[in-house]
Amino acid sequence: MVGVIPAAGRATRLGALPSSKELLPIGTQAAKGGERRPKVVAQYLIEKMQLAGASRIYIVLRSGKWDIADYFGDGSRLGLSIAYLLVDEPYGPPFTANQATPFVGDAIVLFGFPDILLQPANIFSLAVERLRVSKADIVIGTFPARHADNVDSIETAPSGRVRRLVPKEDPDHVLRPAHHPTYMFAVWRPSFTAFLRADVERLRAIAHAQGAGLPPEWPMGTVIASAIAAGLHVNSMFYDNGRFLDIGTPDRLVAARAKPEAWNG
Repeated sequence: MVGVIPAAGRATRLGALPSSKELLPIGTQAAKGGERRPKVVAQYLIEKMQLAGASRIYIVLRSGKWDIADYFGDGSRLGLSIAYLLVDEPYGPPFTANQATPFVGDAIVLFGFPDILLQPANIFSLAVERLRVSKADIVIGTFPARHADNVDSIETAPSGRVRRLVPKEDPDHVLRPAHHPTYMFAVWRPSFTAFLRADVERLRAIAHAQGAGLPPEWPMGTVIASAIAAGLHVNSMFYDNGRFLDIGTPDRLVAARAKPEAWNG
């Protein structure tokens, strides 16, 4: 199992920052000598991938975010191997994730966003088991979402198979009733890795055909929705008592820092 983490965003919702948002400290952790040291937001995700069995992680950066590599180094401090890839296309997370496809081979991929805190601790382990049992191409981790959350909407069958996914950016997106499920991470097989590579080529052609102007930016949900339409088996793991918190806005960053212990373990 291999972790893939997209870290090419510009954190525009947070405004000017002294570091990449992935390195914003949330809580603290024990260090040698009994001291407490800052624990940055991306480490929470890395630890959950590691708990599920990932010993190798690819973090995909854009130019200028070298502080992430400086901070995590080769990963030995956390007991795993971390490598860094560079993306220079401004078209969104699918293109960022696609940079890792030549390197992951036939591994099971654990994919998550480094600025979203998740609970419970074993989210990836449970999703990998669902991947095995369901024989799906990809399993998305879904959580209860509040009506006020502007998130992707999904519709699932009783078996967990995803019938429809509508990204929040899509014109067809509608807000669901309170506590509707939304997805926050994914695990997938080599079959979806291959589909991701092909669908990014399709989206790249669309972007290039638009010519000059503001470049389009697609969410990861666009590729997952395409996979459903293409007949791939997209399943889901619902965490009815799970929680998520996107620290991408100032008020949510404050909320995360107010109770950092809630996201440990």
